[in-house]
Order: sequence, then C-alpha cells, then structure tokens
Amino acid sequence: MLGVTRLPPWFEQALSTFEPAFSDSRNVDSFKHLVSALIHSETQWTVSGLSEGISRPDVDAKSRRAYDYFFGGANWSATDLAQFHAEYVFDQLQVGAGDDVLLHIDDTFAPKTGDATDGVARLYNPVAAETELGNKIVTSCLQIGDVYVPYLARMYVPEDLAPNFDEPFKKKTEIAVEEIVTPLQLPAGAALTVVFDSAYYGDERVATIQNQGHDVVCRLKSDKHVSPQGVVWTQRVDAFASTLEYESTTITVRGKEKTYDVASEVVEIEGVGPVKVVASKTEDTIRHYLSTDLGRSAAEILELIEQRWNIETVHEESNAKFGFKQYQLERKQAIERYLQLVFLAWTLVTFAERANVAFWDERGGLSVRLDHAKEAYLVETLLEINDRVAPSLPRAERREQLHELVREFSWSSLAISFIPAVKVYTRLNYWCGFY
Repeated sequence: MLGVTRLPPWFEQALSTFEPAFSDSRNVDSFKHLVSALIHSETQWTVSGLSEGISRPDVDAKSRRAYDYFFGGANWSATDLAQFHAEYVFDQLQVGAGDDVLLHIDDTFAPKTGDATDGVARLYNPVAAETELGNKIVTSCLQIGDVYVPYLARMYVPEDLAPNFDEPFKKKTEIAVEEIVTPLQLPAGAALTVVFDSAYYGDERVATIQNQGHDVVCRLKSDKHVSPQGVVWTQRVDAFASTLEYESTTITVRGKEKTYDVASEVVEIEGVGPVKVVASKTEDTIRHYLSTDLGRSAAEILELIEQRWNIETVHEESNAKFGFKQYQLERKQAIERYLQLVFLAWTLVTFAERANVAFWDERGGLSVRLDHAKEAYLVETLLEINDRVAPSLPRAERREQLHELVREFSWSSLAISFIPAVKVYTRLNYWCGFY
C-alpha cells in the first residue's frame, strides 16, 4: 500500500532502543524518518529540505507539518534522548564496572547571515580569529578506549539576549557542568573523567564535578594560583612549575609519538583541594595542566589532554557528513533537538561500521570510514527493497513494485533521490529496474 512508512529491519532494531525517549508513537515515527534521512542526505540540504523530501502526498504519509511539530511543539527532551544515546554506546562497547569513560567538553561557532535565529550575536569565531555573527554551541564527546562519538550539545545565549528566554543566563562553564556533565548516567562501577580546555576551568565547576564522583583533567592558565601542600601562601602556577625538575617523556596518541619535557607535583587549589599539576615543555612552549586524580602519571595526564582534540574532529566531520552547523531553524529548542539527531546519526553509522570491519584499522582516517558507513547503509537499503521483488516477475510488474516500495521507504532521502526523477535514466535507476 502506498504511503505506508517502512524501515529496514536492521535499522528498526537499532532505533527501537531510543523509543522510550518519546511518549507519542507519532514522534517515534518522525524521529526514525529524520535520523535515517540525515544519514542518507547531502549536507547542503536544510532541515526544511529534509522534511519536504520525506513528506509525501499519499493519504497515509506524514506531512511536512508533522516534522515541524516534532522539532518545535512535540513533548520530548533532547537531554533524555542523549542519555539513551549514551546507554546505546555503553551497551555496544560493553562498558561496565572498572571501565574508564572520557567526556570531552568544548564549544564551536556556527556562522549565521541574519539575526532571526535564537542566540545569534557577534561572537568570537576562532577559525576566523575575529568576531562574527553566529551561534555558539557548547558540545561534548564520549570516548571509551579509541572509540569516540558526539554526545550532547547546548546553545550558549549571550547575557544581553537572556531576557528573551525563560531560562536564566548561564556561562559556558555552567552549561557544560549543569546541562551536559550532570545529566549523564554511567553504568554501575564505571569511572568518568571530564576533559576540557582552560576556558572551561573554574574552581566551583571543578569542585561540583568532583562532588558528583567524577575526575577532571584540564589545561590551566599560567596565572592560576596554587599552593604547595601544607603551606598557606600561593603563587602563580608558572612560577611554581619553574622550580620543578623536568624529564623527557614520550606518549603515543592517534598513532603518533610526541616527546615533552615534563614535571609534576601535587599542590592545592583553594576551593578545589589537592590536585596534580603537570608542566610540559616543547622547544618554544610551556603549558600547565591539572588532574584531580592524584594517582595519574604525568604521561597519562598528557595523553588525556591530547585525546581532547577528538572533539574537534567531531565538529568538523559531523558538519561535513551530517550538516551539524547547517540547520535552518530559528528556535533554540528546535536547534538543540536537531543537533541531537545529527549526533545520533553519527553514532549509528559508526557502530554499523564497527560491526562489519576492523573499525580502527588504517582505512584513510575517520572521514573515509564515515563515508564508507553511509555508503553501506545505502546499499543495505537498496538490497532490502530489491529483495522484496520476485526476479521472475515480468519487467513491467517488477518496475511497478519497485516504484511502490521506494515510496513505502519514504522515510529516507533514498526516496528523495528516486521519486522526483524516476523518468530520468541513471545507472542506479537502471539497477533498481526503473528502466
């Protein structure tokens, strides 16, 4: 029957994990359609284009209005979906008691040409090294072993725009702790370390994370004051580090060796307590880092700091493959919901790829692996459609059934590719029997 929405069984099973995040079955359907459309889509497509593409004029098909409602008025929480997302990751990687989980925190700039979108202001864009019109998004990334996936994103709203919202103004550091770290629930016995740059450091924030039973590893600004243990006076961390003895240390991160001269010492920070400070020297740079886990070696702390760059890869690749920054939505809630679907699309194709190949073997880097996973997703969908049509049928009947099945798979942009152009000869249309 035309208009009946289908999902391939293998994809239906994966997405069923997330159904409890939605109280209404209509929202479950919209969720599934949009995530699968994101996986198939070209990144230059807007949210409006995705919604139009998976809407159909058939009687039983969803309308564009249904997808608008899903992002705007529907009753579901992006934070709750993020927790189901995290639980899916933990289950796939069999995370349990004694396992270490990293949560990288950062932010990224999404440029905008107008000010109709919530939160848009002239903000610093680190890529351009100047202020530009756009949104600032606080982001996060879960990492277990060598596998990392995006977790949860929240929009930063400048203080002068905060009165337009029902929520109080929050600094980026407050958003990171209150809206990203605090809601995350771990498997029993697993340990969490939150990793961030010096821009997210704050005594109160670090203490809050510690009180929740987690550790922090972060960079410190050189003017941060510390105290040697057992004394009352303080001094700048760069002055303190200059009195320490350094030794050469080599670490391996992302397959590359890096050598530093390092020194470390346990000190105290008022409002935080005892922490281990690590100073690292290269030819022209001295940097300072902190770990609330006093048992970590200097090399281990540096390795965690280096791992933080994985979140930059998440920013770049989630935008290139899934349109992370290319939303065309105006309201803050709708944008945050869209970002959560983008993050979930990344995770689904990542684990689909891990199930079929040695995921972290040398295959041209993460970008190539994501392309391969999206391609595999498309091929499986094509096979699912093709297998439903008996090859013994006359060509005309096969063509008619394939037309109908493609429309039934209206949840994906696969259908968008076919339906407007089924009368145009392409190799793909020929393979599917349209010609």
